[in-house]
Amino acid sequence: MTGQEQISDFSAGDLSNDAQKAMYEYWLQARGNGQLPPKTALDPVEFPRDALPVLAVVEPVGEDDFRVRITGTGIRAATGRDFTGKKVSQIAGADAARERMIKCRDHGAAYFVGGSADWSQKPDKFFTALALPFGTPSRVERILLVFNFTNHMPAESKPQPALLRSDIP
Repeated sequence: MTGQEQISDFSAGDLSNDAQKAMYEYWLQARGNGQLPPKTALDPVEFPRDALPVLAVVEPVGEDDFRVRITGTGIRAATGRDFTGKKVSQIAGADAARERMIKCRDHGAAYFVGGSADWSQKPDKFFTALALPFGTPSRVERILLVFNFTNHMPAESKPQPALLRSDIP
């Protein structure tokens, strides 16, 4: 796969590693019966420990951009880049990611994506990412991205193109 493909109708079993599965369970529990967990549910002390190195936190800025607030050490090691403090629009190769984040923000829906990490400084790097919005249905305030990186296309995680998940109660 040379591009990036997204799946929105997924379950924990579709995710590519334990960190993604654990953060998805955290998100589901934090959201309760609502569409989204509130931003106040973001408590790094309560996050699954194995997710912390592969976690990025972004926040909306303006109408069509996001600022990376935190880049985990595992992301920096896998990509050779630290995105902390950068706007997504400033990251070469991240245009598709920014478009997905806009949809995530506008629809308040989680998604799972995978493909070639064109935005990495390391060659032949592939990724999967789970995006989890926090806030209210009318205002997403943070999106957590939980990554998995490989030097080959992950065989167990081949997301198919789909719309953002909209069946969340």
